[in-house]
Amino acid sequence: MPDSPVERALEAVADRHDVRIVAARDVGSRAWNLDHAGSDYDVVFLFAQRPVEYATLDGYESALEFSRGDCECQGWNVRRFAELVVDSNPTAFEFLHSPLRYREFDPLARLEADVGDSFVPIALYHHYRSLAVRQYRKYLQGRLLESEGGDLAYRVLEDRGDEYLVRSADTDVNVDADDGDENGTVQSIPKATDDYAEATTDRTVKRHLYVARGVLYAQYVRETHEFPTLDFLQFLEEVTDVGRGGDWVDADFLERTRQLAERKRRGEGDAVVGRLFEPEEVRLPEIDPSEHADGGVDRGRVDGFVREALEAAFDGACLD
Repeated sequence: MPDSPVERALEAVADRHDVRIVAARDVGSRAWNLDHAGSDYDVVFLFAQRPVEYATLDGYESALEFSRGDCECQGWNVRRFAELVVDSNPTAFEFLHSPLRYREFDPLARLEADVGDSFVPIALYHHYRSLAVRQYRKYLQGRLLESEGGDLAYRVLEDRGDEYLVRSADTDVNVDADDGDENGTVQSIPKATDDYAEATTDRTVKRHLYVARGVLYAQYVRETHEFPTLDFLQFLEEVTDVGRGGDWVDADFLERTRQLAERKRRGEGDAVVGRLFEPEEVRLPEIDPSEHADGGVDRGRVDGFVREALEAAFDGACLD
């Protein structure tokens, strides 16, 4: 992409911080195939520093951030990226699997081929499961705030016209809506009360998609121990294939998600759609570590990538 907005941003950050940028890939809506004409660029890049900087107390930079126009750029030092890969960091693996590459790098392509599915499944499952819950709680699920102080008091399970069915705010969203537990019981709160005020929600197409993506990716990792396709439309097709989706895929949930994805591609990401997902649809169970905590990336292979990356970045002179 010569003289593209992304290349100009990468050149600017390289000049400002005196680093060599060796690879750059998209990790946002463009990589998810959910972009439209006005979409920003969400770029992650890998960079290398001169060898002396790794040996000094203050020279090493683990990460960089840079914004320019419609480009939001986040960079990892190749050494820091190696640490994230070994830790099964989901964002690092999304970068590793991104189908949209702005700068290719042969050592990274070889690493992807060798370790692309070597993550610890339970680590990614918990990430996407928690992501879905956080997004749901913050943007989709109704909340009642105390009138004095504005502290979160209840999460709304159901709007019943003149009252809310609620559960205490400290109760996990994974608890069934009709059951009580030690953290609090379900109760009704009349709307005509001065004690509480309803918090603002953001029930848009985009926010719903973040929740759906988290739910489906978590389920996919749990069932397959493989990394899900970042192209979200392709992913939705894959999980509906015979023998690929299985009983864990809810057809109605998939159809609502597909409709949301189509609207996002039409540029309707900020359109308000109400609450399309219920708490029980976001609820995902704990999983057995004995079945899902195996695997992991070989540290020696990742160390080899770092050496290869530094040598390539500095034309083989970095170890002189």
